[in-house]
Amino acid sequence: MKTLLSILKGIKNGFSTVFRKVKSSKRLQGALVLVCIVAVACGALFAAYKKGTKVNETIQETIVNYQDIEEITFKEATVPEIGVIHKPMKLGKLEFDNPLTTSDYIFTYNAVIKAGYDLENIKDDGGNESTQTITVTLPKASIFDSYLDEKSYVQYWEGEKITANVGLDDIHKEKKRMLKEAKQDAIKGGLYEKTAEHAKVVITDYIHSLKGYENYNVVFNEEA
Repeated sequence: MKTLLSILKGIKNGFSTVFRKVKSSKRLQGALVLVCIVAVACGALFAAYKKGTKVNETIQETIVNYQDIEEITFKEATVPEIGVIHKPMKLGKLEFDNPLTTSDYIFTYNAVIKAGYDLENIKDDGGNESTQTITVTLPKASIFDSYLDEKSYVQYWEGEKITANVGLDDIHKEKKRMLKEAKQDAIKGGLYEKTAEHAKVVITDYIHSLKGYENYNVVFNEEA
């Protein structure tokens, strides 16, 4: 606005000089006054236009941000697994596997397997306003976290012999095997399919909560 005032001030000063030179011509004075009025009016209209432009610039299109639903697009499976440690006595390369010298442990854990998506890879076509449809493409689900619930530990048999001590390495190895098997069991039990079903419900509800998408039909594609 300061620039516009400077321009108008310059125009006014310029016209004052001209007025002094053409005092004897009333017709020309009237014409110059009319030009000055038109210039001020154009300046006011320009300022109003700029103000309207700034207001319009604040209007933003709704963008679907799937990061907002990160905490609820995962599916969790709890899989009970049995751990068995059977450790015979060893002397050099010889192994003696009998009830008197072999250590045995039998225990269970509940394995917790969490599956979900890399949310950055969830894509949509932005929606078709004429058909009121938006197509969302889900990436392949994957396991994001897995662990054995220590609170679920139950020991069914302990038969450790002094001839075959069971160490932390033996326990860690068996727990690792249990976790690997739990993942396979969860996937075979439909973990990925249930994850997709749950994600579709959550994403649909989320899209319908966005302004302008309330009545959209949400269609899903799944990557192989």
